Amino acid sequence: MNVTTVSSAIPADQTKAKALKAGAQFEAILLNLVFGDLQKSFSQLPGANEDFIASSYNGFGMEALTSGLARSNGIGLGAFITKALLARAEHKNRGI
Repeated sequence: MNVTTVSSAIPADQTKAKALKAGAQFEAILLNLVFGDLQKSFSQLPGANEDFIASSYNGFGMEALTSGLARSNGIGLGAFITKALLARAEHKNRGI
């Protein structure tokens, strides 16, 4: 009796691209949270209130900074997540 398994696996290059994107996005979000709080702590005087427009521009700037950092390997967390996702996909494709 021959058993044929049909795999609905995503091609390796697509899996790697998705894992890289997920790792970079996660790291960008984490850096945005950390750096955003640091920026607020060091750029405002105690008790001062920032208006909505300035807050929006600061948020856009911080998002651009952290996304750029994450795309250029950031602090290494994105690479760690990518590696873990690829290992999980490999085990899943092997049926482990």
